[in-house]
Amino acid sequence: MNRIVFFSFLLLISNIHISAQEDKKAKAILDKLSAKTRSYSTIRTEFTYSLVNKDRKINTSQNWKLTLKGEKYRLEMGDQLVISDGASMWKVLKTDKEVELSKPGNGEESMNPKNIFTMYEKGFRHKYIKEDKMGTKIVHTIDLFPINPKEKDYSSIRLYIDKNNLQVLKSEIKGKNGNVYTYEIKKFTTNEPFEDAIFKYRTSEFPGFELNDIR
Repeated sequence: MNRIVFFSFLLLISNIHISAQEDKKAKAILDKLSAKTRSYSTIRTEFTYSLVNKDRKINTSQNWKLTLKGEKYRLEMGDQLVISDGASMWKVLKTDKEVELSKPGNGEESMNPKNIFTMYEKGFRHKYIKEDKMGTKIVHTIDLFPINPKEKDYSSIRLYIDKNNLQVLKSEIKGKNGNVYTYEIKKFTTNEPFEDAIFKYRTSEFPGFELNDIR
C-alpha cells in the first residue's frame, strides 16, 4: 500500500468515526428534546408557515396557531381551523362556511399536529450538522433523513434546536418536488390550563355553517 492510498484510507476511517460520533450526538440531543416535550401537560404555540419553490416562483407564508392538550388540539391555519377532542375531528372552512366532521387518523390526520414536536423519534437517520446562532440564541442544527425515502414525498428535514432551552425553533422540510416548507416558532408556552371546550366544535362559534359528517 503506497503512502497516498494509506493516508486516503486513514482519512476515510477518520470520517466514518466522526460521522458515528455526530449521529450519537444528534440522537442524544433529540432524546432529551423528546423527554422534555412529553413532560408538558399543554403546549400553545404561534408560528410562521412558509412554502417556497424557486423554480415555480412560489413564495407564500401564513401565521398559524396551535394549542395541544394530550390527544386534543386546535390548529388555526388562516381561513381554516382544525379541532379535535381525540375522538372526533372538525375541519372548519371559514370562507365556504362549511365544516367536515371525521375521525382522527383518516387522510391528512397522518400529519397529526400533536406529533410535530416528536415526529423525529421514529423512521429517521440523524446527523448533527453544527452549532450555530439564530438571532441571539445558540442552536443545534440537525438533519433527519427518512429510513424509507421511497415512501416519503420529502428528502430531508432540518431542525434548529435551542441549545439552552431544548426547544425546536425552526424546521425545514425539503420536498422532492422542489417545495421547501418552513415552520418557525414565534411563541411557545407550556403547562397552561385549558378548558376542554376549546377542543370541540361549537355551532354558536360558527353560526350558519353547514356540517358534513363523513365519519
